[in-house]
Amino acid sequence: MNIHTADLCDENQDKKLQILSPKFKNYGGLKRFYGQIETVKLDKSNFRLLEMLRDEDGEGRIVVVDNAQEFFGVVGDKLMAFAAKNNWQAIILNGYVRDTDETKNINVGLFAIGTCPLRNFDKTESSRGEEISFEGLTFNRGDYIYADNDGIVISKEKLV
Repeated sequence: MNIHTADLCDENQDKKLQILSPKFKNYGGLKRFYGQIETVKLDKSNFRLLEMLRDEDGEGRIVVVDNAQEFFGVVGDKLMAFAAKNNWQAIILNGYVRDTDETKNINVGLFAIGTCPLRNFDKTESSRGEEISFEGLTFNRGDYIYADNDGIVISKEKLV
């Protein structure tokens, strides 16, 4: 489906929509996408996210990841390849990515605040499916995201 976030905002003025900060840039190959949210909260380590992308069918969902903007590359070409193989639409990361020369060629959306070649190797705690907040927005499992080059729209209800 060919969604346009500007049109969605115009057509849904009566709904409480959230818009993610424009400081998040797309480092993935998929430029327009939508789907339901799955949430993951990380503490530096990406092992829980890696296992999810590698081992589960994403069924067209979008994983929203909060890494508290820790300065580590959380998602790179390997995790993006797992995401593409297992039907994840996109990853939206409150953190940093790496391997961007490769990730831009993988047909998955990848929004993040920047790049960092360094990754964390320690296995730390993480959680999944809980409410997460960053940039003044709240993300819940089951909410919807719509994204294109104009931005990212978050809605509690399905808009299209």
